[in-house]
Amino acid sequence: MNCSRLHGDMEDERLSEMAQNMEGSRILSIAGSVRKMIAEGKEVAPFTVGDFSPLHFEVPQKFVELAHQALDEGQTNYPPAAGLAELRTALAEWMKQRYELDVGAEGIIVGSGARPVLYASFRLFLEPGDGFAYGVPAWNNHYYVHLNDSEGIPLVGNAESRFLPTAAQLEKEIHRIRVLILNSPLNPTGTCFSAEELGAICDVILHENAERRNDGQKPVMLIYDQVYATMTAPGVEHVHPVQLRQEMFDYTVTLDAISKSLTGTGLRLGWMAIPPSLAAPVVALIGHMGAWPARPIQAAVAGLFEDHDGLDAYFSDLDERIHVRMEILKRRLSEMRPLVDFVEPQGGIYLSTRFNLFDKIGAKTNEEIRLWLLNEVGIAVVPFQAFGLEEESGWFRISVGAVGCDDIEAAMDRLEAALKH
Repeated sequence: MNCSRLHGDMEDERLSEMAQNMEGSRILSIAGSVRKMIAEGKEVAPFTVGDFSPLHFEVPQKFVELAHQALDEGQTNYPPAAGLAELRTALAEWMKQRYELDVGAEGIIVGSGARPVLYASFRLFLEPGDGFAYGVPAWNNHYYVHLNDSEGIPLVGNAESRFLPTAAQLEKEIHRIRVLILNSPLNPTGTCFSAEELGAICDVILHENAERRNDGQKPVMLIYDQVYATMTAPGVEHVHPVQLRQEMFDYTVTLDAISKSLTGTGLRLGWMAIPPSLAAPVVALIGHMGAWPARPIQAAVAGLFEDHDGLDAYFSDLDERIHVRMEILKRRLSEMRPLVDFVEPQGGIYLSTRFNLFDKIGAKTNEEIRLWLLNEVGIAVVPFQAFGLEEESGWFRISVGAVGCDDIEAAMDRLEAALKH
């Protein structure tokens, strides 16, 4: 894996084996170098991190007002470990209305962003050596394999499958799997499961779990990461496993957050929707971690999610702004084929883009292409190696969360000019 260790390559006898081998995020490393270049005055289009620039994407004004109100009311003490009661109720009702997923308030557990509840999900089910299956490319799963001392089972996608894992792949590995994590819309590819594709995956899980139940074995659990679920392209519908197969209720943990849906990545509020019978140990773990969002943030989100019509209007406007940016990219990149290609975007803020420049610039690796794009063109992108896909294929992630339409046009002008030389 082409990732550097967090503290270098030298071993330190003070550290655990897990800490000795911990790796830093390559995505954040790339983004940090890009920020430095921009600060130095260099012209760079930051298509790197999955963040939103407040210059281009604002959180709802109602959120700001409610957060100020909570502070004015003195809501600065500890919240309950699982989250404010009114927040859990509001999120449960919203998920029931939007996704037909009814876990009740007791099945909602709030964390400081999606990462704490994601980590808690893994800790809830995985023992050392258990099979942990995940699609490739995907965000950070290969790091969580290490953190949970589990056996990684990558399900490698390709352009033909829109880089999504398939039921056929899953069926080949299902007997080894304890936890499967799926993400839709998918980071880094901006693609989504169809009802047929996700339903077929659910059928594989349900068949396996029926056999395991007869044999007294622990079931396969599905962790469904849908933090981009409110962001879909025109004509694309986000689907949830329980919508498609009600029997999946007992085997599904759903992850969501305001980081993407409200473009508030720094506000740090995510949640888990889980069968209520499994909630108690997660609440305890979140409490021990102290991984809860600030009370004013929770109060503001509670008020916001009680207003379904207001949220829908915000989501529609956000989808339109993302769509406009994607259409510019699609139009401009289409004109540069065959040196550049892409997979049709379906959701989230990402475009899977292939820069097939190996012969053009004499490159042998994605990293050489990345550096050429950065230094010669002023375009900052992330190679799919950062998401676990190791082959030198020319595939990269483009993120539109931190750029305006003019920024995209200017970046495409520079790329087009460079490719003509």
